[in-house]
Amino acid sequence: MIYTTKNTSADFNWTEYFTTINKGETPSLDGQLYFHNVRQLLRENAHLLGLVLGDVLRDVPVKPEPSVLELGAGTGFLTRLLLTMYQGSGVLVDNCQTSFDAYQQIAHNHAERITYLLQDLFTLELAETFDLVCSFGLIEHFKEKAEILSVHKQFCKEDGHLILIVPMDSFLTRAYYEVHPEINLGYRELLTKKTALEQLRASGLQPIRAEVSQGYVYDFLTILCK
Repeated sequence: MIYTTKNTSADFNWTEYFTTINKGETPSLDGQLYFHNVRQLLRENAHLLGLVLGDVLRDVPVKPEPSVLELGAGTGFLTRLLLTMYQGSGVLVDNCQTSFDAYQQIAHNHAERITYLLQDLFTLELAETFDLVCSFGLIEHFKEKAEILSVHKQFCKEDGHLILIVPMDSFLTRAYYEVHPEINLGYRELLTKKTALEQLRASGLQPIRAEVSQGYVYDFLTILCK
């Protein structure tokens, strides 16, 4: 199922979206207020996400102190949790200044081990590859998944893993986006577990395990891939 306005991933100004919500669709909001509200809505629930990640990563030999790359990172919630679980170091990549500003306002224990890059994902150049490449709420914003998934694959070590978290097509998720239209701009494709796995396999990825969240404000799917 697709939730979208007149804007699509091809012509939507995501930087403007995170700075000021378009007038005529919802009341104008300051970017910092937007991020504060979204964090409140999504409840950065480290305990809940940690349980899901623990299920997905069970029996997976994650290297001690892994290197982590998070694409479309926002405030780097997923990387911060992975570093809590495994230590290591992280690189966050996002092309939105407001995302970076919001990240800087968050007090956490891993700041000295995280590098934040304000760069476009599709022109990203890094000299290293990573043990874990991840994204939380990214690939559903792209109608054609191959290109965004290729960026994930490009920076993953041969023996590394990808962690992809996407909102599921479920009654709870659809209701959530209906109740909160202020975060329902641009292209967003809600995926069933079957469709998500099919899309990943079509892009040359090998899904290892997929777990559905329980008790979050919407249903999301966490998929571990090779």
